Amino acid sequence: MKRTLLAFIFTLLIGGITTGSIDAKTENNRIYMIPVDRFLNNDKSNDVGVPSEENPYLSYGGDFKGIESQLDYIKEMGFDTLQLSPVFEMEESDYLGYAVNNYDEIATRYGGSDEFKQLIETIHENDMKVIVDFPTTATKDFKSLKSPEMTKPMESYYAHIERDFIDLTHSKNQKKYFEIVTEFLKHYDVDGISMYVVQSGLNREKFLPKDVTAYAINLSGGEISGFDYVTDENVRKAVTNGFSSVDKDILEYPTDNTILLADHWFSERFTSESTQHNMFPGTRIKQLFAYLNGYPGPIMFNYGTEVAQNGDEFPKIHPQMDFWTDKEVVDYIKEIVGVMDRHESMFISDIETIKNESGQYVLKYSTNDVDYIYNINNTSKTQKVYMGTDIVPENKELSGLLIGDVVRPHGDEYIAVTDREETELYAIIEPAGFNHWYLISSFIVFGGFAVFILLVARRSKRKQTS
Repeated sequence: MKRTLLAFIFTLLIGGITTGSIDAKTENNRIYMIPVDRFLNNDKSNDVGVPSEENPYLSYGGDFKGIESQLDYIKEMGFDTLQLSPVFEMEESDYLGYAVNNYDEIATRYGGSDEFKQLIETIHENDMKVIVDFPTTATKDFKSLKSPEMTKPMESYYAHIERDFIDLTHSKNQKKYFEIVTEFLKHYDVDGISMYVVQSGLNREKFLPKDVTAYAINLSGGEISGFDYVTDENVRKAVTNGFSSVDKDILEYPTDNTILLADHWFSERFTSESTQHNMFPGTRIKQLFAYLNGYPGPIMFNYGTEVAQNGDEFPKIHPQMDFWTDKEVVDYIKEIVGVMDRHESMFISDIETIKNESGQYVLKYSTNDVDYIYNINNTSKTQKVYMGTDIVPENKELSGLLIGDVVRPHGDEYIAVTDREETELYAIIEPAGFNHWYLISSFIVFGGFAVFILLVARRSKRKQTS
């Protein structure tokens, strides 16, 4: 009798709590960028060149096992893809991986070929993807590029490693590079290749296999073609500028799968920009993350940005990962990710800009099911957004999913109010009213629980009197 009643009540509880099914996660290319050496030293037995005292120009000992041990941490922040810095054997004086010695061997200091394969397998078991940044660093087999376009941190780095770039417009170089990448893909089940492009006029199909997804961070300032996903310095600087402070222009979401990011391995850190404006880094990071995660296309997020790592020049832009985090920032990141996972239909929708003015960016996502309003107030003041029935239909209300605001109509108008440096995502829904089914199910659940307690008490009393 007791077991049957317990099973019955458990079924009622599940029935009362569940309100709908959750679809499989939409893959939006949420990419976490990891320079392997700077992440986590999990295996000290493979350390190469690690100094007894901190030296930012030498290796810190990060390895594949260190990344594998933190996959839950990365996944909880909503990232479905890892981008790894180059994984090939390199000079001992290098830590980032572009001073390539041998494209045929995986770096022993990271764990070698077997541990690399294990990392890839574990990433895939976690329903995540992995892409590897492929160096375009010239070895003796290649003709060098004469005038690469680089950022200042990249210039400092390449002066340190004393290497040249491969000229990927040269036919023999293209053939050789194609063979190297093809051979790598035969042995390692990665999901994509990325590269920093430092010369214009490149056609990816000339030097990369067609059957691998290719990402390009274009530093050249010129046209390139054939890559699946591309970003450039103008895009990155626009994103950084928009969120390094308040009341600044925000880049409209691209419509062509451009990669959005605020910094990368050869740029100043995002936090360094915000501190120059005397802004609180935690709030800046939260606003940046909210903006990036409303974008239906690919985003890249540099390791350590969530813990406000700083720096504007090489090698200060590559500090060792510090897993001490601002709890408020990380909790906010997880909240944004959780809400958007539950409402992922917004990413397969028509998107309309309602307002984009001096730091306030308001969008409408129209889906086949529920429509959404995303209100990013990156200004120094409380802001109101007035929306007519052409945006929010009559007899609807806006239900806040992040802060919890509820906006009801004022005549034919809806007025959404957000405080300074605040973001809210609204679902456009029918007015709540009384939920009779919820009241009935609650009565059944708690009534059943009360009956259960009564029966247990009576049974206990009978045992005591027998």
